[in-house]
Amino acid sequence: MKIRFLKWTVRIVLVLLFIIFVLPLLIPLPPDGVAASTFADPDGRFITVNGLDTYVRERGEPDEPVVLLLHGWGGSTFSWREQFDALDEAGYRVIAFDRPPYGLSQKTGELPLSQRQQAEFSIAVMDSLDLDSATLVGHSMGGGVIGYMAALAPERVERLVFVDGVPRVEEPAPAAATGSNRLSSTVGIPPFLVSAIDFPPVNRWIRIGLRTFLQPDTFTNMQRTAYYDPATVTDEVAAGYQQQLQVVGWDEAMIDIVAGRGFADAPLTEAEVQAITAPTLIVWGDNDTWVPIASGERFADVMAGETFVTFSETGHMPMEEHPARFNEELLRFLAAGTES
Repeated sequence: MKIRFLKWTVRIVLVLLFIIFVLPLLIPLPPDGVAASTFADPDGRFITVNGLDTYVRERGEPDEPVVLLLHGWGGSTFSWREQFDALDEAGYRVIAFDRPPYGLSQKTGELPLSQRQQAEFSIAVMDSLDLDSATLVGHSMGGGVIGYMAALAPERVERLVFVDGVPRVEEPAPAAATGSNRLSSTVGIPPFLVSAIDFPPVNRWIRIGLRTFLQPDTFTNMQRTAYYDPATVTDEVAAGYQQQLQVVGWDEAMIDIVAGRGFADAPLTEAEVQAITAPTLIVWGDNDTWVPIASGERFADVMAGETFVTFSETGHMPMEEHPARFNEELLRFLAAGTES
C-alpha cells in the first residue's frame, strides 16, 4: 500500500513539474499586438532616448514657451487630448510623451520604472528635444515624476502644475502616513512573488494568461472608477486608452507595472520639497478615489506658496472631466508668469 502511494505521489509530482516547467515552453504564445507606429498621431513621432523608442506629440513653434505634459499610471499622450489645441492656440509650444512602458513607447528592455528613474528619463527627453527648461504639468504618477524633476534639476523647471498627483513626502517619525491610495494599494505585490514572476516558466504562464484572457473591457472597467461620472468614458475614450494593450510587448510591460517595480522610490524629504522655488499650481478633484486629496494637501503644507484649486464633482481626471475649466485655470496660471 505504501509503495503504491509513493508511486502515485511521484507521478503527481512529475506531472506538476512538467506542467510548471515544461508545458509553458511548448505552448505557443498568442499574438501580442501590432507595431506602435500603427497608432501614431499626425503630430506624433518616435525619438530614441537612452536607447528606448519614445513616442512624442508636439504642437507650436520652437520659439514659444514650452509646456511639457506628463501623463499618469496607465495613461499616455491621449490623456492630454483636450489640452493640445488650447495651449497651442494660446501661443505655447506644447509637448507630451509616453513614459516607457506606457502608451506607444517601448515596453521592454532597461525601462525607467520608478518615479526617480522616470524623472531622470524625462530630463533626458528634454535634452533630446533641446529644451533648456519648461513648465511641467504632471498628472497622477506624472505629478510624482515632475516633483522629482524639480528636486533633481531645478534649473530645468520654470513652473509646476500637479494634477491629482504629487511625490510622496517623508513623514516625520513617529507621525502616521497620510494614507494609501488606490494606485499604491492595488499595484505592487510582495517581493517573494516578484521573484516568482521573474522565474521564466512562471513568467511564460502569466504572459499566456494575459494574452489569452485579458480583455480590453477589463482595463476600461477599472478606468471608469477614476472618473466621478463613469459615462465620461465613452467608446472613443475607451478605445484611445486601449491602444497600448494592442502594441507589441504590452504583456511584458503589464507584468512589470503590476509587480509594482515603479513604487520603490524613497519619498522626498521636507527639505527637498521646500527647496522647490518654481511657481506651483495644484489641481485636485474633490471626489478623487484613486489618490486622496489629503496627499495633495500634505504636499502643499510642506511646500508652501502654491496655488491649490479643487474641482467639485470631479474624480481623478479633471483635465478630461472638465477640460474647459481646467484649461482656463492652466492658462491663467501660465499667463501670470508673463505679467510685468
